Amino acid sequence: MKEIALAGTTGTIYNTVLSALLHDNRAVEVLVTNPEKVMLDTTNVNVARFRTATKEEIKDELTGYDTVVVAYNTDYTNAANNDFILHTYSRTVNGAIEAEVKRLIIVGAKESEAFFRGELARHGNHIDSTFISTEGDYAKAVVDILEGMAEPA
Repeated sequence: MKEIALAGTTGTIYNTVLSALLHDNRAVEVLVTNPEKVMLDTTNVNVARFRTATKEEIKDELTGYDTVVVAYNTDYTNAANNDFILHTYSRTVNGAIEAEVKRLIIVGAKESEAFFRGELARHGNHIDSTFISTEGDYAKAVVDILEGMAEPA
């Protein structure tokens, strides 16, 4: 299997999760829509373009990963960001299921948890998934789950 894939919208939440994964000595495949904007100086990271236009593209991007962490910034004043999240999330879940990803960890705003759980249920919960609210130490929660210290919700 490949290293952990980290996908989502870049920003504070994404970067905090990435920092925690790197601090834990995890090899991470950073999947972003604009890789040319990511500048990292570490051997534990590979930056790649995350094509999200179709479920098939996402499936191709996620094939071979054991774990995918999806981290996003919800900014209720930023309609474009929220629109992107809502339109790509369903494709990401379907793509992860079809790519046979074993574990999907979603990090997002507490207000979005019902949407994400509902979306997972709509897809039949065919994947080990965890939602982590950005309230509290969400980056540590991701690392704890990966280390088996916390059980998936």
